[in-house]
Amino acid sequence: MVKCSFCGQDENFHKGVSLIKNDGSINYFCSSKCRRNALNLGRDKRKVMWTEAYKQELHKLMKTEKDKIEAQSAKTEHKKIGEKSTEKPIEKSSAKKKTVKKAKVGEKVLSVKKEE
Repeated sequence: MVKCSFCGQDENFHKGVSLIKNDGSINYFCSSKCRRNALNLGRDKRKVMWTEAYKQELHKLMKTEKDKIEAQSAKTEHKKIGEKSTEKPIEKSSAKKKTVKKAKVGEKVLSVKKEE
């Protein structure tokens, strides 16, 4: 049993196409779909959704994202467990606020509001 060089599917040695390059490397393709995607279209097997390499890459990304989320949650729990927090609560300021709607290049300013 050999694996397809593009999609990673197991295949019998006598089926499919074996491409032997001048440098001695051997590529096995289970179907013309895999052969065309690899050779004629030049697609990266990690970016084609139906390949095994794509699924492995996706699994790696999900694992790293999960680790990042766990690390963040561990940091927040560590802060909650601590006796005193060094952060100060946000206070409302009584200063007057000005809101200005920014115009795109070539447009006029339509409205300017002043809140008191």
